[in-house]
Amino acid sequence: MLKVREMVREDVERVYEINRESFTTDAWSRFSFEKDFENKFSRRFVLEEEGKVVGYVIFWIVKEEATVMTFAIDPNRRGRGYGEKLLREAINRLGDKVKRVILDVRKSNLRAINLYKKIGFKVVTERKGYYSDGENALLMELKISKPSEAKLSR
Repeated sequence: MLKVREMVREDVERVYEINRESFTTDAWSRFSFEKDFENKFSRRFVLEEEGKVVGYVIFWIVKEEATVMTFAIDPNRRGRGYGEKLLREAINRLGDKVKRVILDVRKSNLRAINLYKKIGFKVVTERKGYYSDGENALLMELKISKPSEAKLSR
């Protein structure tokens, strides 16, 4: 059974492991995950399968905008709808004040782009040379007009 819950400090080691397996460049350090617990603007969620963390997402929220800072699913569990479940539930838990969610994604990451589009994100612009290896990013946005928008309450 899959369960979305708030991330706790005890999750950092597993979250860091998923992050390291998911990103060859621009990965967060273990210290970054630990330090994030001191960030009053941060909301952190994990996805558990039978008690094991298999995915995570971290948002930074400023006023009505939430930015997806980092998000990943265990590489061995991709393609099963886990990312969609985690993002939909986490976004729904951000609260009524959040009206917009934004994220950056590698232009070459078609699997992630398709997931974001399925949830309702739209491409806003392309950021040239955004990543440390020079790859472009797509800035994507999800506008939330009502907290219980049908797109998110699947």
